[in-house]
Amino acid sequence: MFRVQSLYLLISSVINFVLMVFINYYDFQDNLMDIYRVVAAGSGIFLLFLIFLYKNKNLQLKMMKIFNVVYVIFGFYIAFFIDLDYSSFFVFGLLSACIFCSLATKYIKKDIELINSADRLR
Repeated sequence: MFRVQSLYLLISSVINFVLMVFINYYDFQDNLMDIYRVVAAGSGIFLLFLIFLYKNKNLQLKMMKIFNVVYVIFGFYIAFFIDLDYSSFFVFGLLSACIFCSLATKYIKKDIELINSADRLR
């Protein structure tokens, strides 16, 4: 069975890895970029891990909600409190990753509702 939320999580993970490669390729030497490199790598691996939690949808949903909140706070920190010339690219990457994670969360909720309705029918 094709799972749309897995595709969205994979796309979001790829976006994080592309941002990490972009930082490494252009060799940004800043304390924020060191932190962002770790955050991008960690979130990419975390999102790949969440794909394989498809059997425990409630845990997957809780982890996605916490991840979205932390990622949005980090994005706002980069966008509004850091004065960087190249921050718009990173904010766009964070925003697009958050959008795909939100879409994945929406479909995980639909799966949970579908399972609950099937349980009621039994």
